[in-house]
Parts: sequence; C-alpha cells; structure tokens
Amino acid sequence: MSALAEAGVEPEVVIAEFGVNQFEVTCAPAEATTAADRSIAIREITREIARNAGWRASFAPKTSPDGVGNGVHVHFSFRDGGGKPATYAASGPGGLSATAGAFCAGILRHLPGMTALTAPSIPSYFRLKPHNWSASYTWLGQQHREATLRICPVVTIPGSDPASQYNIEFRATDATANPYLVLTALVRAGIEGIRAKLPTPALVAEDPTLMSEGRRAELGLQRLPESLDLALGALAADHTLNGWFPPVFLESFHGVRRAEMALLSELDPAAICDRYRVLY
Repeated sequence: MSALAEAGVEPEVVIAEFGVNQFEVTCAPAEATTAADRSIAIREITREIARNAGWRASFAPKTSPDGVGNGVHVHFSFRDGGGKPATYAASGPGGLSATAGAFCAGILRHLPGMTALTAPSIPSYFRLKPHNWSASYTWLGQQHREATLRICPVVTIPGSDPASQYNIEFRATDATANPYLVLTALVRAGIEGIRAKLPTPALVAEDPTLMSEGRRAELGLQRLPESLDLALGALAADHTLNGWFPPVFLESFHGVRRAEMALLSELDPAAICDRYRVLY
C-alpha cells in the first residue's frame, strides 16, 4: 500500500479474494488515461514487491485451467459539463440515465468484436465462461457478478447521494489486454450508442444458460466468443469497430495474435496456463 501510494496510484484496498493466494487491488477513480497508467503501475509495483519478498506475482487470466480466474474490472461513470454526476437517474432502468443507458447499449452491440481487444490471449477464454464469476454474454445486470456490464451497489443510508456513487463495471477484460486499448474500445463503442440514441438494454437477472434460445434473442443476449480465434473473426466482421483504428494497427494486432496462437497450438490448456502464468 505504501509503495502504491508513493507512486500516486491512490490505492484503496488490497483484499484476499476467493482463489488460493489471490488478491484484489483497487485504486481511486481517475480520468481514463490516468486510470490506465495506474493499472500498469499496480502490476509492476506488485511484481517488484513480490520479488523482493522471494515470491512471484502473476496477473494471468488463469494460472491453471480449473483455477479461479483473474480479471481486470473497469468501473466507469460520467459527469456533465458542469462537473455534476450524469450516470444516475432515479426514474431510469436500474437507475441509469438515458445517456448512460445508450452508452451501455453501444458497448453491448460491439462487444463480440471488442472482446478480441479486451481479452486478447488464449487463456482469456478459459475464464470467460458461464458460472465462472466472469462475463460470458452481452449482458447488462444490476449487481449481478456474471453480467458483462454490472450496475454496482450504492450506499443507501439516509443522506447519502446515489448519483455521486453510481457506476458501471465492465468485467470482460483481463491483464493480458492493453488497458489503453480497452478504454479506447469502451469509449468509442459507448459513443456509437449515444450517437444512435440506442435504448437502455434490458436488465437481466436470470441465468442466460437456463433460458431458451428465443428468450435470449428477445433480451439481446449473445454468447461472447468462446476462443481467441472466434474473437478475432468477430473483430474482423465489425466494420464500425474497425473504423476506430488505423488499418496498419489492425493488421499488426491480428498478425501478432495469430502468430501467438500458432506458437501455442501444440500445447494443452495446462501448459498454456503455465506459460502465461510465468509471462504475466
């Protein structure tokens, strides 16, 4: 905590998580570029502190195929031109303002292709599965820990202001992703939703895996890509998303990921997890 504070990360908590030797680190809210900078600083400082203690810290999505996954959760909220909170509206679905709802709708519309950017490694997809405390569908939920976009709880004691606390959590990313690309994709997709004046997506409380295909279609729930190969295909097919980036970047991104897949094609999931455990 002292090292993170000295680096300007503004750490809030370091807490034990569900997995063996698994911890969660959170930091105070900041504008997007600073938040991405902090995510890098947290990883590097944590690794160095661990090395100094004779340990190894890993941020891999899965350190073993059947182990508990490690995600990166991006919390976001909005302020208007006057600096006032603009995410919350008491009359909106789940408390979402119309603008925030449209932003969420834009993310969910482009999420299949975005997943290649937010979960860009082979073991990312060992984690993005139903019933895995992770994201698996294009899903907006209220305080539901398997929703890809989760409306977070707020303090409700008398005198508390929900608007100043209200935020949304994006759960379909991990530490193999470039945080600047993750935030770029989220912002650009959200802006597309606002421009198109998309309605707020349905708030889903049920388990999508228990629904009929027709019910999922009615709610707009699509299964996220189940492999890096499928995610790269979805990225290539989303022409709007491709328009956010220079062609040379997309060519490089696809090339690197395809080369990574070829390099690891002969390894089983356990060996792949072990490789990423060491590298990340």
